Amino acid sequence: MSTESFRSHTRNLLNHMLDDRSTISRDYLLDVYADRIAQLHAVYAHEMFNQVLDDARIRLDARLSPDPVTQTVANMQTTLQDIWQAFWDDQNQRT
Repeated sequence: MSTESFRSHTRNLLNHMLDDRSTISRDYLLDVYADRIAQLHAVYAHEMFNQVLDDARIRLDARLSPDPVTQTVANMQTTLQDIWQAFWDDQNQRT
């Protein structure tokens, strides 16, 4: 579930709304499509939250593993993700 996918789904909903505008009242149309976009947002947010929880569970399992190689890999993943997060935050602040 990516931003691009969410954007595409939202765009399709808005396109349908523009097609429906001649047959249905404006207020009703806004309510229906606002509800649909909110539901779509909830689905994407739920999926993203599940991905974050799955990643956290996998990392925790790796860190608690008795195998030192698995622990090292988990530490490297955390370090790389921290570097990526810092880079991403820096890029977002510049725009």
